[in-house]
Amino acid sequence: MAHLQVIEPNKTTLKTEDFEPHRVCAYCRVSTDEKDQKNSLIAQKQFFESFFEMHSNWTNIGIFADEGLSGTSLEKRDDFNRMLFEARHGNIDIILTKEVSRFSRNAQHLLNIVEELRNRGVYIWFLSDDIYTEKDDYREELSKAASDAERESLKTSRRVKWGHKQRMQSGVVFGRKEMYGYNIVKDEKGKQHFEIIPEEAEVIKQIFEWFASGEGTHRIGRRLEQKGIDTKRYAKGWTPIVILRILRNEKYVGDLKQGKTYTPNPLDHKKKYNTGESYQYVITDHHPESAIIDRELWNKVQTILQEKAPSEEIKAKHSNRYWTSGKVYCGLCGGRYVSYVKKQKNIPYRAWVCFENHQRGKYKLINLETGETEIVGCNALRVNDRVLQTAIHDIIAEYIIPYRETLLDEMKKEIAELSKPKDTTKQIAKLQTALEKKQGEISKLTLGWTSGNVPDIAYYSSIGTLNKDYEELQAKLRQMQEQGNSASAEVRIYTEYVDQLESVLALSENDLNEAFYERVTKQIFVYPLNLLEFRLSFIPMPIYMQYKTSGRGKDYTAEFTILSKEQFAELLEKAPKNELEEQETE
Repeated sequence: MAHLQVIEPNKTTLKTEDFEPHRVCAYCRVSTDEKDQKNSLIAQKQFFESFFEMHSNWTNIGIFADEGLSGTSLEKRDDFNRMLFEARHGNIDIILTKEVSRFSRNAQHLLNIVEELRNRGVYIWFLSDDIYTEKDDYREELSKAASDAERESLKTSRRVKWGHKQRMQSGVVFGRKEMYGYNIVKDEKGKQHFEIIPEEAEVIKQIFEWFASGEGTHRIGRRLEQKGIDTKRYAKGWTPIVILRILRNEKYVGDLKQGKTYTPNPLDHKKKYNTGESYQYVITDHHPESAIIDRELWNKVQTILQEKAPSEEIKAKHSNRYWTSGKVYCGLCGGRYVSYVKKQKNIPYRAWVCFENHQRGKYKLINLETGETEIVGCNALRVNDRVLQTAIHDIIAEYIIPYRETLLDEMKKEIAELSKPKDTTKQIAKLQTALEKKQGEISKLTLGWTSGNVPDIAYYSSIGTLNKDYEELQAKLRQMQEQGNSASAEVRIYTEYVDQLESVLALSENDLNEAFYERVTKQIFVYPLNLLEFRLSFIPMPIYMQYKTSGRGKDYTAEFTILSKEQFAELLEKAPKNELEEQETE
């Protein structure tokens, strides 16, 4: 007769309940609201410290905390990403967090991260929600809690969006509070005002007048640079894009247009330019008393811009034409390279040429009819499109892939070095304790003086020193916190490079096409002596090359030599420069 025997599974003890040694950290996302005392950094630290003390077998890896940042996106959450890096590299066993909403309010992000870490043997304990991801039945409860957190975040987003719309309609300025020509300041009643910066306003007037008289954006930028006009607000100098932004900025005529960007998905916080997808608000004569440009000049410039603007069809055709479009720059003048196509014996010849050289010829000094002199042109040479395409292919096939282990090791070593505990947590804690103590001394002295128990002479002889000590401690604390934030940001950047490099290495030869090249190429700089500098999205350091060509037409080939930074600098020092050779009248 058949007999059924049931063998029960071995009972496993959870890591939170056993007595084995475990490496444990805590994560908290801290509100910047001063009224939110329950969730303040100090309160959460005290909570987790006491929790660690209850488990003698735990090694406290530390508390990772991001301040005042949204839980719906992983971007800019430096400590969160640093914690994930440590967990992915086997340095953490358990992560403690108070509740699901503090960890993430994006349900999909949360569930993906939890599953990934669980597969690596790293478990998360959401204490307030009583959810522990080592348990087999955690998924249903976590999905519900994550969905609730996401719904709450979306409700908050709708409330904030509604409030923004009301304030935009009433003329409150959103976005950056400073721009070239203005500072936006508030009066004693909190009302915003456009405060003109006189020297910058004069530059803006000049830009509008030059453009209205027929000068192009590139030439205007060159004239400003030659005059030595400060570009501290524009990191890349007076580029054509910067000039265009100034010419299109309605604030200079006293108007205000808001809603130029919008956020399609409140769960990822990524902004897009608003081309009719969302509300926009235009207030004419919003600040006429602070207008830098008069209405007549403004209208004239906008008409010229509209006449010069390419159609949407042409823009789409141009932007998608080549994988290198908008990415090639001149190493001599810093301007853009543009495509140049002609037929040679019925064979299309495509090259890239420096726009300044193409338009104005060699580098030279010219005399203008106004009596002023101007430097125009560039001595840069063209580069064949096949050179650039062969170069990016060879970089990946003959440099990145063969040396992948070395490159990955170097980047991971850099991450490890940046991630090393700098003992800043203890130092910050000491500084915070010292600040509290100093504040107590100031309060005690002030209370004694106001109650009459401390004489005036004793109060005034001590309060100055105490305040000075307090300010010095505050300065040290800010410096220490900034160092920590800087290191966290670098870790995040290098981690992204490693992830991207690993994805590139997983590609096959068939995947190396123009669409891929367009995606991974950030910038290409072309220098004399056939020198190239590639900046790619998946590696932090530039790649330097020198090429030589042979053959013509179908037999045209290019060979490359990878250069070290020192070799490149040595060759660049010997390369021809832009030097004045002639003077012309224009």
